[in-house]
Amino acid sequence: MTNAGGLLRSGARGLFVPVSVILVMQAAALHVLSIPERDLPIPGLHKLPLELGQWHSPGEEALESSVTEYLKPDEYILRDYVDKGTGASVNLFVAYFKSLQKTYGPHSPRICLPGAGWLVRSSTVSSIQVPGRAEGIPVNEYVLEKSAERILVLYWYQNDRNVWAEEFQAKLKLLPDLIRYRRSDVSLIRLITPVRGAGAAELANCLVFTRLIFPMLVERIDSTH
Repeated sequence: MTNAGGLLRSGARGLFVPVSVILVMQAAALHVLSIPERDLPIPGLHKLPLELGQWHSPGEEALESSVTEYLKPDEYILRDYVDKGTGASVNLFVAYFKSLQKTYGPHSPRICLPGAGWLVRSSTVSSIQVPGRAEGIPVNEYVLEKSAERILVLYWYQNDRNVWAEEFQAKLKLLPDLIRYRRSDVSLIRLITPVRGAGAAELANCLVFTRLIFPMLVERIDSTH
């Protein structure tokens, strides 16, 4: 994993002005227009299996009430999965937001984890090969450190129409999706695993887990049609 901080900052500067203009124009259009959304069903994230290959979860965990009130997801799951063969662990968090019209939507781990005292040691956007996606899916890949602890974080955004890594894309797609599909739903998927050593084994574990969970996520999220 390489430190992509300089590259990301340079790219962000180049995108900032056009993206800002588009977001302002969309906000103005949404202020004038009234676009009713479809009444979507909740995807039933709790139906995701507790057994995924060698991985097992003992059950559901809960966010603190203050966090739930702040995020306001329409549905979420928080689980620890453990590989029964190696003892490796992955914490899975999936939050579903039915609409972005009246809420900010998913709160980026890129912001909330450093806000909790974690320092970013490396970051990049990588592509993961998953079943059903020949081109793979883009994911954010972060290594963070606090005191003597290090964690690997993978996260991405997903709905029944697309998978993306950059946070601003959800807002860019807001007005087109409202006009074409009468919906603006999005899910945040985040994996966290503790890192020991160089982190190669932990990354490999997360890739295996992602390939197992992704088809299940597609099935649940596509059920909102």
